[in-house]
Amino acid sequence: MPKETPSNAALEQISQRRSKTLSTIVCEAIEAMIISGELEAGDRINESSLAGRLGVSRGPIREACRSLEQAGLLVSATNHGMYVREMTLDEARDLYEVRGALAGLTGRLIVERASDAVLQKLQKLVDDMDVAAREENVSSYYSLNLEFHDSLVDAAQNPALEQSYRRIVNQLHLFRRRGLVQKGNLAVSNKEHRAIIKALLARDLEAAETAMRAHVAGGWARMSAPS
Repeated sequence: MPKETPSNAALEQISQRRSKTLSTIVCEAIEAMIISGELEAGDRINESSLAGRLGVSRGPIREACRSLEQAGLLVSATNHGMYVREMTLDEARDLYEVRGALAGLTGRLIVERASDAVLQKLQKLVDDMDVAAREENVSSYYSLNLEFHDSLVDAAQNPALEQSYRRIVNQLHLFRRRGLVQKGNLAVSNKEHRAIIKALLARDLEAAETAMRAHVAGGWARMSAPS
């Protein structure tokens, strides 16, 4: 019996799946560069440089850039390529308003769904941020802060909420460091984290929602304040 060979359609499907997977990996790599600040607002995306660095052809780089443009992280300029998006204060304010509503819901869901072990992990992150705040270590605090807020959303156990939250927060990475670098802001930010943890440990729905919303409002105030 002759050995069967894959059809052209099947081969094309496999090729498309591999390409999609590769472009997804590249997309995540570029997104990580934006989140870390390695790529800053206004930076031009150098396709050739990124392709060489990531060990891929320019095709997946272009696909990833199109995805990141749809996600609001990149913008295209006719005949000039892609750039990391520069966000205005008004655009950031709009995102913070939505983020505040999502944060309130997140707090309520955590109270209802999170285990004691998860809450203890969140408390440990706040303790670690206290150390970074005392040392005025912005880089360490920023990383721990990202982990804390990611963990909060994970603890809510709602994939739809998580998807909306991550899209908003990924865009706010273009702006968020600004609100932390002014002296004393790390300690103020972590005091708000303490209020969140206190409400969550008490399993207080209303207090958790209020503390989460207040923290987002505080973040906006710090970010929008004149430097």
